[in-house]
Amino acid sequence: MKAVAAVCAALLAVMCLSSCAGSSHQHSASAAQSASEADHNDVDHSFARKMVTHHEQTVEMALMVTSNTKNQQVIDLANRIYGSQVSELQAFRSFLMKWSDAQGHDTAGQGVSVAGMVAQSTIDKLKSMSGPEFDRLWLTSMIDHHRGAITMAHDEVAHGRNSDVIYLARSIISSEQPEIGQMNQMLGG
Repeated sequence: MKAVAAVCAALLAVMCLSSCAGSSHQHSASAAQSASEADHNDVDHSFARKMVTHHEQTVEMALMVTSNTKNQQVIDLANRIYGSQVSELQAFRSFLMKWSDAQGHDTAGQGVSVAGMVAQSTIDKLKSMSGPEFDRLWLTSMIDHHRGAITMAHDEVAHGRNSDVIYLARSIISSEQPEIGQMNQMLGG
């Protein structure tokens, strides 16, 4: 009888510990989700979504340069822009994947108004152009495109919460503003 009581007590203790461990695990998962939600706000999420769409177009525009111009300055600039945009694009996608898991947001940027986007008709026109005419339209389009990114980045710096996303926004401002100056010089202005 004593042995049965001991076994029952041991089983009861195991069940209590298992129950506590499960509760602790649920609490940890809930705390991790809350921490993930607390480390960013809607401005961060919106900025990341918009920048994915924005950077995808920048990459598309940068890739068309080598086949449409022989101007080495434009080619070098496009290569530099491509390199920075691809790494930032990966970072923004990573944030969105993480936040999608935590909050159920979608990660697509469709239907979102994005500052500085180049009209599809202009993209199509660029694809059919070459030489100095291409250079001029590409540079003016990229200037407007960069200005849109800088506007969105300033909003992120002012209203975002996630320090990593704010860092990326500041990086966009500090790299794209000088590129605008360089493109204006290349246009003769």
